[in-house]
Amino acid sequence: MDFLEHLDVHTPDDGPFRLTPTEAHLNRNGTVHGGVLSTLLDAAMGAAVREGLEEGQETATAALSVTYLAPGKPGEELTVRTEVLKRGSTLVMLTGEVQRPDGKAVAHGVGTFAVVESSQD
Repeated sequence: MDFLEHLDVHTPDDGPFRLTPTEAHLNRNGTVHGGVLSTLLDAAMGAAVREGLEEGQETATAALSVTYLAPGKPGEELTVRTEVLKRGSTLVMLTGEVQRPDGKAVAHGVGTFAVVESSQD
């Protein structure tokens, strides 16, 4: 089981990443933990970068900045939208937003991802 499966994140091939938070995803205040939100952003943005990679390439997060805008609540599905801003040969810059069902932003992320050659170990 990979990390996203452990968190119960739905990662469809043809749509946005989704999570319906449970009690296990909450912080002491009863809202979705910031680490869960940043993980959603990091994973969804990484998937967006991988869509444009050539064979033999991989990606790794170089920088990720997250701004928390509103609380995520248990039982309320969260969806992640991403947009690639610039795709270079070694770096890709993009944004992501975690949204509640009403479209309200819960968290906004800005990421820089490195494009690297696959290791042959």
